[in-house]
Amino acid sequence: MTNSGRRTLRIGAGEPLVLLHMGANPWSKWNPVLPYLLDKFEILVPTLAGWHGGNSLSGPITLDDLTLGVVEEMDRAGFQSAHVIGCSIGGLTALGVARAGRARSALAICPAGGSSEDQARRYVKHFEMLDNLSWLRRLLAPVVLSRPHLRRMALRGVLEHGDRISARQAIAIGKDSANGDWANLLPGFAAHRLGSTPAVTVPFMLAWGELDRFTPMLHEQPLWTKAVPHAETHVLSDVGHIPMFDDPHQTGQLMRTWLDRQTSASEATTDATSRRQSN
Repeated sequence: MTNSGRRTLRIGAGEPLVLLHMGANPWSKWNPVLPYLLDKFEILVPTLAGWHGGNSLSGPITLDDLTLGVVEEMDRAGFQSAHVIGCSIGGLTALGVARAGRARSALAICPAGGSSEDQARRYVKHFEMLDNLSWLRRLLAPVVLSRPHLRRMALRGVLEHGDRISARQAIAIGKDSANGDWANLLPGFAAHRLGSTPAVTVPFMLAWGELDRFTPMLHEQPLWTKAVPHAETHVLSDVGHIPMFDDPHQTGQLMRTWLDRQTSASEATTDATSRRQSN
C-alpha cells in the first residue's frame, strides 16, 4: 500500500480500478467496501481537486479541474485506463474521466451534477453550514455524536442510518469538511450542470440511493439519463447519500458484481479476438 503525501491510496493487485470520493469526504470513506475488491483489483483512490492533498484551484472548480486531477494521478500510477467508480461529486468526476477516454467502465453512485438550480442551492447551503460551524457546535459535536440516535438525527441529510457508524466516523464526516477550498468549491458546485458532449461509449451504470435526500434520484436522474443515454440504472434500497456507510455489504456487492461483469466481458472479447487471429 502506498500513500504519496498527495493523500492518494494505492492498494491491491489486478485490474486497475479508480475510486472517487464524495465532497467533503476523502478516500478513507471507501474503507468499508475495500474488502469486496482487494482480491482482484489494483485500487487507486486519489483526493479530488480542491481538497487538501488534491490539485489546488485558481478559481471556481469545474469538471475539467476534477477530471485533470484524476487523470494526472492515473498517469503517476501507470494506469492508461481503469474501471472508475465515484460517489456524489466523485460520480460526476467519473463521467469526466470516461469522457476523457480513460475509463474502461464507469459506475456513478448517488451522482451529483444533474440537479436543478434550487436543488444545487440546497446542497451548497449544506456545505456552507459544515464550513461555518460555530466553535460551540464543533465543541459539542463529539458529545452529540456519541449517542446513536442523535447521530442518526444529525446525519439525516446524508445517511439514512447514521446510528450504524461509529462516533469517530461521524465526527470525521464533519471534520473533513474543513479540508476543502470552499471559496472555490462552493461557487463551482452551484454552477455544475451536465453537458451533452463529448459522448460516453463505455459501459456505464447510475446507482441511486433509494432514500438519498442530498442528490435524490427524482431530481438528478433526468439530466443524467440525457447525458449518458445508454447507462444502466440500479437503486440501492434503504440507503442515503453515502451508501458505503449505510449498507457496506449491499454497496460492496453492487460494485463487485458490476466490475465482474465488465472484466468478464473484456476477457470474452480478448478470447474471441485470439481465436480469430489463430484461425
